Amino acid sequence: MAAFTGTPVKSNEYTLQTDGKVHVRDYSDLKIAYFSYTHSAGAGTGEVDLVQLPAGRVRIFPDLCRIVSTQFASNADLHLGYRAYTDEAGTAVAEDDNAFLDNGDAGGGVIDAAWALPAGGSAVYDTQGGLRVFAKIDTGNIEDTDTIDGWVAYVHA
Repeated sequence: MAAFTGTPVKSNEYTLQTDGKVHVRDYSDLKIAYFSYTHSAGAGTGEVDLVQLPAGRVRIFPDLCRIVSTQFASNADLHLGYRAYTDEAGTAVAEDDNAFLDNGDAGGGVIDAAWALPAGGSAVYDTQGGLRVFAKIDTGNIEDTDTIDGWVAYVHA
């Protein structure tokens, strides 16, 4: 079997690194933003702001992020997403309550999982004021003493 043409070849990131042009968000220390919430506002549906990530370029690694919740009332769905923000170019970006978890079955039992979304291993967010991660509970209720805990694994530039 013959070697392919030009072996060894280089990834885009390797080329940027060796040219001194690597993006800091792609070559920096991993950071963890932990969040913990215990509900005490009465049974119902609604939203919970969980954590604010810093302004600038943030790359989130969903496979390294975690969401842990107690079992909510029957049929309750848990969503994880981000609030609307302004990107670095000044363009408004709409809120997305399903960016990180879409209809997690919190009413069917405890959730303890890595973030399923976004697919593809990572996602970059460029914000002027930071990225606010929030949970939305719908279809069924969150009740007093129910909890939502977890963390976001990211790099920041």
